[in-house]
Amino acid sequence: MGSQPDAGTSADEDDYMNMTFEDTASSATTKNETLTQRKKRLAREAEIKGRPKSKAELAQEERKKREEALNTTTLDTSNRGFKMMAALGYKPGTALGAAPRTTTADGSGGGKDDRLLEPIGLEMRESRSGIGADAEKKRKFREEVEARQEADKKRKVEAGEFRERQQKEREEKKMEGQVWAAMKVCERLDEEDDLEQSVDGKPDPARRPRRSKPLKAVNVLWRGLVKQRAINERDRRMRYDLHQSLSRRPDYIDPDEEKEDQMAMGKKTELEEVDVDLDEEDEELNEFETLEVSEKVSKLVEYLRERWHYCFWCKYRYPDEKMEGCPGTTEEDHD
Repeated sequence: MGSQPDAGTSADEDDYMNMTFEDTASSATTKNETLTQRKKRLAREAEIKGRPKSKAELAQEERKKREEALNTTTLDTSNRGFKMMAALGYKPGTALGAAPRTTTADGSGGGKDDRLLEPIGLEMRESRSGIGADAEKKRKFREEVEARQEADKKRKVEAGEFRERQQKEREEKKMEGQVWAAMKVCERLDEEDDLEQSVDGKPDPARRPRRSKPLKAVNVLWRGLVKQRAINERDRRMRYDLHQSLSRRPDYIDPDEEKEDQMAMGKKTELEEVDVDLDEEDEELNEFETLEVSEKVSKLVEYLRERWHYCFWCKYRYPDEKMEGCPGTTEEDHD
């Protein structure tokens, strides 16, 4: 017979599978403490255990337990509900319900599966507002954000439109100055041509100076300039005559001034003729003045080039119609 192992010997041996390690630091402290220290420690521990926890501590413990419970998955094999679902054919990692029958673009039938793989999680409400209040707040906040964005966009558009309008006004003002300058050039060249035209060495009576020429006989391109100058001259004479009449006594009679002399000088008659000429309706001039400023500039520049071989941008009159050396017909060509 083989020898049996001694039960007492095996019992005396340490079981290394069930080894326990004591807290040497706490045990050393406990062994080294005096009787008074031990009594104080036990009294302090008893006081801590017997003291009721505050509301903050209880709320913290409750919050900690709740977070641990919420973070624990419900798909635990030890869960009774999970066991019931497994008995009905549920497998972990799959969704409940029938698979979708929608087809893809290629007709393969593998449509998008929107089913949940895990149960809907709990969402703790920390506010005291009712159901739907948060959604309403989000909606109002979203509307306010959209309204602010729309207002910012509108301000940017208005600022851009304002800058464009200012730029356009500056360009129009600049071109209006170019129109008046081109009119003066046309008038000057036309007067120079009048002086050159003569019959037997004398000026042609058919080509009268501008001051005696009827307004409608002036080219419509610079007729507005002549008309405006005549209006200014008429207003100046009227102011002068008014000043003279106010500075002279009503009963004053100038012995050197007679009616025959006034009629011979033609002062009143000339003034009335000018007034009638300025006040007459001029459809051709009105039509020209309704044009865009840029179109007026183009017509004047074209007339100067064709009639006088003069480039308004070069400020030079060329000897022939070829106008060699002129870079172009527009202002941009001369930049």
